[in-house]
Amino acid sequence: MKNLILTLTFLSCSLFVLAQDNDLEFKLPKTFIKLSPLQFALNTLELGIETFNPTYSKSFNLSAGLRSGSIAYDEGAGGSLEISFRKYAAPMKFRQRGNRMSYQGIYYSFFLRGEYFKGENTDYYYGSDPSKYTEKTLSLTPGFTIGYQKTLWQILLLDVYVGGGVKFTDIEYPDGQPVYEPYYDVFDPGYSGIYPKIGAKIGIGL
Repeated sequence: MKNLILTLTFLSCSLFVLAQDNDLEFKLPKTFIKLSPLQFALNTLELGIETFNPTYSKSFNLSAGLRSGSIAYDEGAGGSLEISFRKYAAPMKFRQRGNRMSYQGIYYSFFLRGEYFKGENTDYYYGSDPSKYTEKTLSLTPGFTIGYQKTLWQILLLDVYVGGGVKFTDIEYPDGQPVYEPYYDVFDPGYSGIYPKIGAKIGIGL
């Protein structure tokens, strides 16, 4: 009888510890929906989704954005679509330091981004009245990034990355080309050339 009681006590303690461990190591969702807060500075709302494979070593990402304007234009609107494939050099794994628990991972990614924008602007030149013109831009940007992801408070996912690509842009002026060729910086839809990609996203599991 004594041996039976000791055996039952041991099994109960083992189950209790196992239950505690399961509570500590919370489950990471396979799919996250993400928001890009830094895109708000470019008048853009961008949402994305990331889906992991069973071992959290690879993922597929899809992002779409709507742009309402640009400081380089009087008014405008456009959109973007980006697809990427991520390979996690350090797959998303559970880590615990004291009371702090999180999943973390380091990845590299190949992406392809397409953008469309239509804007109206005013052409000013000496001796003539200002004239408005319309500009349509279509661009394609292949590139590469390196990033780091970490869960926050067991609910949110922080995704930070750095990298770049090459932006190829086609520009049309359906109402006629402006007298002075516009100047484009790296944040303008009409920019073409080496394109830096630095940012952060916040995600939540589905």
